[in-house]
Amino acid sequence: MQTKRRFRCRGSSALALLVLLLAGCSSGADEQVPPGALVVDLPGAAKQIDFDDIVYSQRLNRIIVPARGSGLYLVDPDSGEATRVVDTPVASANKGGGLLFLADRNGRKIIIVDPANDRVLSSTATAAAPDYIRYVPATQELWVTEPRADPTPGIEIFAIDTTGQEPSAHKNGFVDVPGGPEGLELSASRHIAYTHGGRDLVAIDLPARRVVGRLATGCAGTHGFPRVDDQRGVVLASCAEGGAVTLVDLEDGHQLGQYRVGGGESLPGYSVRSGHFYVRSDPGATLATLQPTSTGLTEVATVTVPEVGHCLTADNRGHYWTCDANNGRLLRFEDNAVTG
Repeated sequence: MQTKRRFRCRGSSALALLVLLLAGCSSGADEQVPPGALVVDLPGAAKQIDFDDIVYSQRLNRIIVPARGSGLYLVDPDSGEATRVVDTPVASANKGGGLLFLADRNGRKIIIVDPANDRVLSSTATAAAPDYIRYVPATQELWVTEPRADPTPGIEIFAIDTTGQEPSAHKNGFVDVPGGPEGLELSASRHIAYTHGGRDLVAIDLPARRVVGRLATGCAGTHGFPRVDDQRGVVLASCAEGGAVTLVDLEDGHQLGQYRVGGGESLPGYSVRSGHFYVRSDPGATLATLQPTSTGLTEVATVTVPEVGHCLTADNRGHYWTCDANNGRLLRFEDNAVTG
């Protein structure tokens, strides 16, 4: 039986480092804190964490943080309080139907957890190493990207069965995605899932489970999660080099414009509340806030971030979040267009 451990520690700012040290929480005081950042430590976690996929759950009002071998954390977006949920290895996670769904890449399985009591309910083997996991509310399914699936990479689909003693997942289909899948973003209003495949943005019909379009991105290779603005009818595709992102019109697929933050692989984010996109690169020391327009992308602001950090997301409270991999912690920034 798994031993359940819950640790709590509040996020720290540059002014609160001494208080946190006295409280016994690791503050990262030996490292310079980027201007404007709130530092959020993950108590009990490794000093260095190869972060990847972090997401905001509005239902939980928490940032869901898979911390690899250090387990899964939930972070309060307002206070910065971090709580460890499980200490099993987690690379990607998502919330849906009152449950948490975790992807264990090395163990090649998905795990279902009850967020009310942190109890592991069941686990299911995947056909290949799972990359990212997303819950589809309309169909009550899990879509799990498997870029190393043999013979064809794609997305494995699982139905969630809640009729038994414990909720469980059962394989229910597979969508071939040649050249991908890299990242996964859902558009509930369009009933489309978007992923990257090779140089293209790939559109998949959710109910039909089939590829219905491949849109050019202008990238030599793609990386990261596509980010969809349903209200404007645009998607931000991201490139594997130069911290480049491309704004694509979802109606006719034409490219509206591109922005380069510099550095390595691009990592995009999006805020429904502000309507802003965000982008950083890994490696790369700049994180930019971007305003989409009918003619492209306009830079709103930039902040300095640790050079190594492979995640980016936004909440609905006026914050955006990224990772500091070398110190095993998160950084929260204010979007001044929302909070200013």
